[in-house]
Amino acid sequence: MASKANRFRRELLSSVTYAPLALLGGIVVSALCAERDARAQDAQVADVVVSGGGSGETSRPVMQAQKKPRAIVVVPRKTAVRERLERLEDFAQKVPNYRPNIGNPRTSTPAIRGVGRGAGTGDGAESDTGFVVDNVFYKHILFQWNDFIDIDSFEVALGPQGFAFGKNTTVGNIVIRTQLPSFERKVTFDTAFANYNRVIEKINATGPIIDDKLAYRISAYYDKGDGFVKNPSTGATMLDNNRWGAKGQLLYVGDEFTDRFVFNLGKSNEYNNNNTGDFANSFLIYANGTLPARRYEDNLRIRLGRFPLSYDPYTQYTTRQGTLDQRMYTASNELNWNIGENTLTSISAWGEAHLHPRNQTGRQLLDITSGAYDVTVDQFSQEVRLASPKEQPLEWVFGLYSFYEKIWSYRHDDYGVDAAKWYVSPAADPSLLAFAQQRRDGKSRTFQVAGFGQATYHFDEKLALTLGLRDGYELKQGSTFGWVNTWNTNSPFINIYNGIRTGAGNSGFYDTGGQSQGLNSFTGVFNPQYQYDENIMVYGLLGRGEKAGQVNTDARPIWDGVNFKGFFPTITRPEVSWDYEIGAKTNWFDGSLFVNLNLYWNDLYNFQTDLTDPNIRNSLGDPLNTTFLGNAPHVRLKGVEFDGRWNPVERLWLTWSGAYTEARWIDFADAPPPQDWQWPAANANPWTRPPTLSLSNQRWDNLPKWSFNVGFNYEHPLGAALADLGEWANHGVTAFVYGNANWTDKTQLTNPRSIIQYWQRAYTLLNFGAGLKTEDERYSMQLYVKNLLDERPYQTWAPGNATTAATVGLWRFPRQIGGSFRVTF
Repeated sequence: MASKANRFRRELLSSVTYAPLALLGGIVVSALCAERDARAQDAQVADVVVSGGGSGETSRPVMQAQKKPRAIVVVPRKTAVRERLERLEDFAQKVPNYRPNIGNPRTSTPAIRGVGRGAGTGDGAESDTGFVVDNVFYKHILFQWNDFIDIDSFEVALGPQGFAFGKNTTVGNIVIRTQLPSFERKVTFDTAFANYNRVIEKINATGPIIDDKLAYRISAYYDKGDGFVKNPSTGATMLDNNRWGAKGQLLYVGDEFTDRFVFNLGKSNEYNNNNTGDFANSFLIYANGTLPARRYEDNLRIRLGRFPLSYDPYTQYTTRQGTLDQRMYTASNELNWNIGENTLTSISAWGEAHLHPRNQTGRQLLDITSGAYDVTVDQFSQEVRLASPKEQPLEWVFGLYSFYEKIWSYRHDDYGVDAAKWYVSPAADPSLLAFAQQRRDGKSRTFQVAGFGQATYHFDEKLALTLGLRDGYELKQGSTFGWVNTWNTNSPFINIYNGIRTGAGNSGFYDTGGQSQGLNSFTGVFNPQYQYDENIMVYGLLGRGEKAGQVNTDARPIWDGVNFKGFFPTITRPEVSWDYEIGAKTNWFDGSLFVNLNLYWNDLYNFQTDLTDPNIRNSLGDPLNTTFLGNAPHVRLKGVEFDGRWNPVERLWLTWSGAYTEARWIDFADAPPPQDWQWPAANANPWTRPPTLSLSNQRWDNLPKWSFNVGFNYEHPLGAALADLGEWANHGVTAFVYGNANWTDKTQLTNPRSIIQYWQRAYTLLNFGAGLKTEDERYSMQLYVKNLLDERPYQTWAPGNATTAATVGLWRFPRQIGGSFRVTF
């Protein structure tokens, strides 16, 4: 084991030290030999300095996406500011095929086309859906938690990624670009108030430090408000808002280069670690027609002599409930240097994130156990690429990307004064497990170095072909170590240990040892396009993507009572994606109407998900139904995506988008059985429980088939009609109004093999706003409402069992009614 670890260190040191330096050295030498007096004003350096052209639905990011032969949906800056889009859930209401699935900073599973992190919420997970901010790829979900207040554009890029920049992903990327520093001095203050005592403060300041050479931008926000889930025992409200963040930037513009440095920090301290609530006594029915020996309330009465206090999921009596402390820091530097007509780009980035949850030890004021993960993430990346100018017969980019990530995932289970009676026996001494601890120390390391290239050749004004290739080597390492702590000196340690391991079903002492796995992955994309006429462009795409194995930071031993059966796998097999797409982008009536359509078929092989091994059985030959992280043979995604915008009259824009999504298990014979198929041996009549239950040819649960978005915004000049209201109205005033409706189809929340099925009905999230602004946009004020109908769709549903009540997962965003005032100096 030590030799494997040493080899990993040697390979890592060698790759990190020499590979990027070798490529960078070669490119720099070439650059120094190039003509230094060439000034390519139309090269990409200019793109970094000037954002350019139009605003809102005609902004540069929107219009550029319209020209690309890929499915891309863009939310521009003006829309984000006007409609107060600040969190990923807000942007998802404008992009139907993107679901952030934000639970808390660690258990979120953002997904494009239904696919995000393939299984569980492990910290070593690889996602099919990437996340990129200011050209930097961030792998861990913790970097997606905070608000985004200085957006320049929000994009969802669909299909395999990583041929032109960043790390490779198989299904798509979320791409966020923030505003650049400007040489025009400007300070913007934004204040908003809403129900639940919510206050949001923002500041955004920019200007020159050295005229025409060095500029800065500083932005910050503070967001605080009460939650809507009450804890009567403490007076706290859960699912609240309590976060802040700040970003500082410097932009230097030289004769032949620009350099942009970005530092960002964010912090939240919220009661966001309790997203489910009890709604009834358990009512589990096994698939063979039998019933559990006891229901939840029976166990409460027999084991603890207690009764439920509330079955209202919005009123929760929790014990030792604390906040969830999250912190995030990132820094990056992007250098763009003109070399003749080409541009050399170097992006160096670092990110660090911390999570410390203080979870409750029980609902209904029980004090049994809490389980939580302290997480620390460090990542480093270096990218160097060389790109040709745009609007050439042959456009190309090639480069090298290296990435290193280190994760420490520290699981801590703390047992309370009710644990011994709950897990061991109603007659047990309460002090047996009180304050005992099970600890699990999981570690994951990822290193990747890859070369990539993408080229587009324009055969003529109509036909063009894009080819992208990427070859990379990725090295994974993982290990898990578990142990037990106790300060109880009145009971033999072996009794405490057995109570934790056999009674509570935890892991005890163990060490998986270090495991490592290397993968050389070769991916590519074939992307032709044809400009039929000035109104219609059609394209096709064939792409192969590959995702490295996933490190299971929760790997632990498998026990049958006192018999050791082995360990969970530490690293899964890699996942392969084949994506086939065809689409069209059209514009009509001199660019006032845009309509886009995309069809896709995506096969995923060795899809990373939870499995059950039917060969793991107890001493009686019964299956243990042990679930672990593994690979399903075949998954298929297919669907239709469309979007458009229309300017029927001056100052009125209508926007729409929609998606039909079908994700289906094609081959998944060894799927874990749902809870109602896991009856005990005593309930074996009329048949024995199956060790696995095939989901082959079954649709995924928790994924709606259809989703639509329809929006509008309208502005109407009022001139100086409001001059009597003050000096600000003398600038000329414009009234504006906007609305957005996001409709989601009904969603199956239960395993398709379960006997009792629950479907979340279809729902619509309605947002509206209206206000006044000066024509120079120095002043703006508005009233707004988010989630007008106060929809609270359930995210999960479970009938409970002998030890848990029936529960639902709660929606985090009730109706919000507020107003805001924005001023720019």
